[in-house]
Amino acid sequence: MMVNSEFARSPLAGAQHGRRDRVMLKEVPYSHSYDLRVAPGSSGYNEASVALGFVLPTHIGSSATSEQFTALCLGPDWWYVIGSDDLFAALSHALATTHISVVDVIAQRTRLEISGPHAAEVLAHYWEQDLRVSYFPTGACSQGVLAKAPVIVWHSAENCYVVYVRSSFAQHLWTALTDATVEYL
Repeated sequence: MMVNSEFARSPLAGAQHGRRDRVMLKEVPYSHSYDLRVAPGSSGYNEASVALGFVLPTHIGSSATSEQFTALCLGPDWWYVIGSDDLFAALSHALATTHISVVDVIAQRTRLEISGPHAAEVLAHYWEQDLRVSYFPTGACSQGVLAKAPVIVWHSAENCYVVYVRSSFAQHLWTALTDATVEYL
């Protein structure tokens, strides 16, 4: 699905703040994302796993990645799938023959990336969960509240966190996070 740039507006206009060698914040607007709902163990689950290129993780807070897609497990039968714009094509057979739900939510949230050696410290200013690698390793994800904004946080790589925030909260969260970077820049 293509984003119609005639009316689509990024909440932060692709903003960037910081230094790569310390901490960097940036918005990655229009990241393809989908809510996927399917019962684990069902034929739809099995078909979706084959189409995505990995077995959908069933442990809440875990993720799985292929060349095209990443699935963040947010609930017993709920995944936030990010990646390629052709998820509907990849799941066309499953959608036609099994009980599965896929909703394009690209306009619902924007993607903020916090990276660099001080990324966890900046995030910890507002995140209520323990970010130590032993508790929140690379690949982990969680839903929660960050500076009073509902978010999904994914520890995507070493020293890199991806925050999916609802578009209506994006400017508020951006202001809070840029303020939290001051001592690290």
